[in-house]
Amino acid sequence: MGRTRWDVELERTAAVRSLELLDTPEEERFDRITRLAQHVFDVPIVLVSLVDLDRQWFKSRIGLDVREGPRSESFCSKAIESGDLMEVPDATLDPRFADNPSVLGPPHVRFYAGQPVHGPSGHRVGTLCLVDRRPRALGVEDRQRLRDLAGWVEVEYAVAQAHQDSARARDVRAEFISMISHELRTPLTSIHGSLELVGSGRFGELDQRAERLVGIAAKNTDRLIRLSDDVLDLTRLQSGLRLALSDVDVADAVENAVHAVEGVADRVGVALDAQCPSCPVRGDLDRLVQVFTNLLANAVKAAPAGSTVSVRHTRSGDRVEVAVRDRGPGVPQQDVDRIFEPFVQLGGPSAGGIGLGLSITRGIARAHGGSVRVCSAVGEGSTFTVVLPVAGPDTDRPWW
Repeated sequence: MGRTRWDVELERTAAVRSLELLDTPEEERFDRITRLAQHVFDVPIVLVSLVDLDRQWFKSRIGLDVREGPRSESFCSKAIESGDLMEVPDATLDPRFADNPSVLGPPHVRFYAGQPVHGPSGHRVGTLCLVDRRPRALGVEDRQRLRDLAGWVEVEYAVAQAHQDSARARDVRAEFISMISHELRTPLTSIHGSLELVGSGRFGELDQRAERLVGIAAKNTDRLIRLSDDVLDLTRLQSGLRLALSDVDVADAVENAVHAVEGVADRVGVALDAQCPSCPVRGDLDRLVQVFTNLLANAVKAAPAGSTVSVRHTRSGDRVEVAVRDRGPGVPQQDVDRIFEPFVQLGGPSAGGIGLGLSITRGIARAHGGSVRVCSAVGEGSTFTVVLPVAGPDTDRPWW
């Protein structure tokens, strides 16, 4: 059994609505098309229309005050039904439109030319149309120009839908990752706690081999918990990080970060030298501690035994710069930009982690309205500098 005309129209209307442009604000990318068309064809009215089930709505309009009208009075509806450029030289002489309210009254349509515009699905979703208050006719070249401009509208529709599809995909991915990370973290935390209890000897002494295996399991479980936290942080940053803003002393944030990594630094024989006098800024203390902890942990990992990792800060006008310096192998110039990308590890899997620390660090800095830069020379070490505005961010900023 073949499809009815009503089935076809429902499909077409679904294609119109899938663009998600109906009742949205005007946009410059469509307005520049109508401005150009008005200039090229020297007409008072140019419209980019979408024809819905019972109305026509204008995504862009020049020379017309209203944003929509009933489909029953629409020239554009007839144009999409025709399937090709529809030209009406004098509407008062055309029996289809002679008694149309827009012909008898404002805007007093006489000439109309509408080129159907297709959506990405291939359905005719609306038109690019020209309207004049006096009779006229298009030449062959003008008709081709109108078709070309309508093709431009189709490109913009395709771009708009691609952006929407991409945004939906990001939202689904973020929700999925967040759910998985939450679901993993709860049992991992329980397992880690149980392993530590067993390893402590509280339930009986373990032989040397069992103690070693339990220790390895506890260490790897702790690593998975940190990985889960990193993935959650990255997801939040991609969605637009919400900061808990307050008056923060940079010195306190650095001190907390030093305490977090000093145990690891002691074990590998690296000294920490943090000289940061009091310096208030507007920010999220926990997130800034996370930034400096990430940078210090990376510096300790890179620094050779017996060397020192230093932390210094300076204030310049309305900005504070916090520099973390190590004497490690440095970062090759060609890799300086790459190290801030998610999942990039210059040392390969043996370096530990999965390459999210610097991405998260940069994201938090950007959410604060600041930045992170690196100055590095192979064989001489690296300096990572966090730049923060003293006044804090104007708004919470997504960074991805």
